[in-house]
Amino acid sequence: MAFNDLPPQPPVYPPEAEDYARKALALSLKVAQTTRCTLDIPYGADYWQKVDVYVPDDAPADLPVLVFAHGGAWTHGYKEWMGLMAPPILAAPAILVSVSYRLAPSSRFPVPLEDCLTALQWVHGNIARFGGDPNAIYVGGHSAGGHLYALLALSPERIQHAGLPADVIKGCFPVSSQLNLVFSNPPPGSGEARIYEMFLADAMDAEAASPLHQVKGNGVPFFVSYGGNDFPRIIASNLLFIDALRQQPAPLRTAVYADHTHFDTALAMADAEHPWVKTVVQWMQTGHPPKGD
Repeated sequence: MAFNDLPPQPPVYPPEAEDYARKALALSLKVAQTTRCTLDIPYGADYWQKVDVYVPDDAPADLPVLVFAHGGAWTHGYKEWMGLMAPPILAAPAILVSVSYRLAPSSRFPVPLEDCLTALQWVHGNIARFGGDPNAIYVGGHSAGGHLYALLALSPERIQHAGLPADVIKGCFPVSSQLNLVFSNPPPGSGEARIYEMFLADAMDAEAASPLHQVKGNGVPFFVSYGGNDFPRIIASNLLFIDALRQQPAPLRTAVYADHTHFDTALAMADAEHPWVKTVVQWMQTGHPPKGD
């Protein structure tokens, strides 16, 4: 799964994602060619169970680690989309781990979630040899990837059952993610209907697959963000999720980037001066959420 050998995928959903995919791959290829990275490290036996690890040059040991999963509506995407965010993360300094996972509809929920957990296990057990601190792991993702790691962060029993410390995730950063999958009679052809048709193995799984419905007692700090011009269903689910998280004990930061579309929020991660990047970098540097909402 190198940049020059990515398996072809059907047209990306929605159609406007095609332009994003081209830009993200081009930016990430440049990063891979100019940074210290180890690509296509397997964390499982399946072709899609791989990570890319980006590491700062001449950096000290015990660096914080950001484990990040790509978007693509659970059916599309490559870990190579997220390499573009490496330069500002490495400058922190910190380590970036970009995660790929098995895709729907051939691998429906909970398989992609289980892959994200297995990738986290790999990071916890192996990142020290790259200079990372297994006690300073943060997770996140764009769109579908953010949904998966948000759900995992809200699943302490699943994490502990995997043999990981209950507090292995020090912070979770979902970006433009669908955080509620429970819908009554979604219109045919809609993004909501597609969740039931392509991602969920059974409509009865919708609540279990929804971060919104798993927040009770949450102890993981969250930074939830989305674009002001994001998809309406994304905005609606984020508003509900933020309101629910505010009733829980863990710290919460939120941000809305007024002029950003769903795909702008991902491309912006390449910019060291972008507010999202600054918040995440400061958080990982200090080990605490920056002051704010």
